[in-house]
Amino acid sequence: MKIWKVYGDGRHNAFTSLVRWRGCLYLAFRSGTRHVRPGYPDGQIRILCSKDEGCSWDQVALLGSSELDMRDPKLLATADRLFVHSFGYRDPERRDAFVSYTEDGHSFAPFQRAVAEDNMVIWWPLQHASEFYAGGYRYHGNKKDIRSVFYRSDDGLRWRCVSVVHDVPWANESALVMEADGSATMLVRNDGQRLNPPASDGHPVIAKAQPPYTHWKTQRLDRIVQGFAVYRLADGYLVAGRIYENEATHTAVFFCDGHRLTRLCTLPSGGDTGYPGIVGEECRVWMSYYSSHDESPTPEIPHPASIYLAELDIAALRRAARV
Repeated sequence: MKIWKVYGDGRHNAFTSLVRWRGCLYLAFRSGTRHVRPGYPDGQIRILCSKDEGCSWDQVALLGSSELDMRDPKLLATADRLFVHSFGYRDPERRDAFVSYTEDGHSFAPFQRAVAEDNMVIWWPLQHASEFYAGGYRYHGNKKDIRSVFYRSDDGLRWRCVSVVHDVPWANESALVMEADGSATMLVRNDGQRLNPPASDGHPVIAKAQPPYTHWKTQRLDRIVQGFAVYRLADGYLVAGRIYENEATHTAVFFCDGHRLTRLCTLPSGGDTGYPGIVGEECRVWMSYYSSHDESPTPEIPHPASIYLAELDIAALRRAARV
């Protein structure tokens, strides 16, 4: 396991996405003064490119809006374009999906609305058999009416909501895998335990559906993981995200057989952390994530965080964990 810092400037850098496109690694994340700062929309999407497997990086874009806090970028690589999906945070009552793209890796189109309906957020879009799919959620300011949803698109730019995936209060962020047989698998975050009174125990679920993806069956997982990404293995899934343990937070990596999560490793991390991106081969992956475990807060930036990259041998980690 190799881990190194990719980017840090004393600000809050977080919420990563990582893809391989045209032989290079592309890394996107949000840069701002704080995790969230209502009334001060300073969040921008920073995009870096590496031509040497993550050893060195060059900035290729800094995308933003003078009126919106742009958050949680999600990269989508296709043969012709590299898409950047994000959402604009207006205030505690409003979040809207946006999308940009590049055809040369340097010049990015201005952000445009990705969903005509207000308060829709796209999460981990992908392309499968010439179609575009994504998880995400329908946002609401009172939280209890937030629901996880499934999206579809013909071109990666204009999206429509197909179905509600997990109809429980505050089911939200999700990671999507399209299976070889055309079925969809989604890992769905659940924050219902934070409501008063609690609406659930907060455990994520694995949701599965066959085309046309309007009816979903769910399986509750055995522990809470948040801010996660999922990577398909031959016999299961690699899940990485933020965990809470002994009154501390860390970013950890798990093997998931569809029912249980078995920990493979805990990455150097702490404080505000998580939201990884994963690319790689069957058993060798590169994983981006952010963490605030090695930072020096200031009055102006009380919670700085930096971006890290880990290179993992999944086969070796699974042997050690006996899974």
